[in-house]
Amino acid sequence: MSPEKLKVAMIGCGRISTLNALGYLDNPDAEIYAVVDKKKGRAEKAAKEWGAKVVYTNIQDAFNDKNIDLVEILTPHRTHTALTVAACEAGKHVSLQKPPALRLSEMDTMIKAAKKNNVKLKVFENFRFHPPYMRAMELIKQGVIGNVSVVNYRMWNSIAGLSKWHVPVSTWMWRAQAANNYNFPMIFDDGYHKHSVIRMFLEQSVKSVQAWVGGYRAYKVIKIDAPAVIIYKTKSSTNYGLWNVSVGHKLPIHSNYYSCDESVEIQGSKGIIFVNGCTGNMFVGCDCGGPGAPGLYWIDSKGAWHGECNMETDWKWSFIYSTKHFVDAIKNDKEPILSGEQGREILQISLAILKSIRSNGQDIKTKAIVDGLDNLAEVPPEEDVVEEPNFTEEDEARE
Repeated sequence: MSPEKLKVAMIGCGRISTLNALGYLDNPDAEIYAVVDKKKGRAEKAAKEWGAKVVYTNIQDAFNDKNIDLVEILTPHRTHTALTVAACEAGKHVSLQKPPALRLSEMDTMIKAAKKNNVKLKVFENFRFHPPYMRAMELIKQGVIGNVSVVNYRMWNSIAGLSKWHVPVSTWMWRAQAANNYNFPMIFDDGYHKHSVIRMFLEQSVKSVQAWVGGYRAYKVIKIDAPAVIIYKTKSSTNYGLWNVSVGHKLPIHSNYYSCDESVEIQGSKGIIFVNGCTGNMFVGCDCGGPGAPGLYWIDSKGAWHGECNMETDWKWSFIYSTKHFVDAIKNDKEPILSGEQGREILQISLAILKSIRSNGQDIKTKAIVDGLDNLAEVPPEEDVVEEPNFTEEDEARE
């Protein structure tokens, strides 16, 4: 491994950049060298926090900087292809925020550009690096629960949860735009993580998907693509994944980040693994004999219970480990997770899910998706949207 540190440019200083930066801070193999943002003041503030030496407001200036080895692209999804291709052509390795693209053809263009210019392309899917999920995969590889047959992924969202994280309204606005997420910010954007994790635990390809989405409107204004239930089918009629996502106005979900949390059940042929908590802190302090503290639990083939709750469970560690993995992949010439090809597979699943929703829940073969969806702006029927009841001004001010 080269003793020299990789020099990184952070492109985009939005809310999520504060987490993507963590893996580079105090890293002996990499450092944040440059910060790029159209808003100079925001870039300068971030550069001061992260110890960066250079600030750019023009992205091409960063690509022209020969000191930069790696770029972290944290911009709206519709901009990914052009920026990734330009970065690859400038000889920079690319860590790309999910979803990586809106169409498979865009993904193919980025993969080709990375290979042509001999640089590495990673889709930054940090959930695969959540320590309890990594430990669950270790147990699966060791055969502790036998062959995995079912993955149940449960997610709860709260509009007015107990979150400590401020997310600007502008961030929610661009995520809700059809041009970035097909008008499915939860299922297409955040859902990319869930599709990826379910695919990882199943350890086999998703052949088809079937999806249903209801409707929810917070404060009678903001449309949310939830509740939703998605089935991920494999070649076996007994092996499948399920993502059940719901939303409530005042669910008491504690979180240092977004007002949501998850729980995963992985059923094998001779045991079951349970993973409590990920994005939020809902399971912190649960010592009353209920669903358990954050961490990992499993029941083995003899019916004996085991548990590990001494690992890092804060969501930030998934970002740190994902970043360190990519730095190691670059310095030791290894394939990153997710590679461009792996990222394309998850994107194909994502697009098949949206097509199923638009087809009133039809079973959609993933291979039937050959590019993107025709109509970006198409949304679930208006009559399917459930309106949240009115709240007093006092309630809304408090939230």
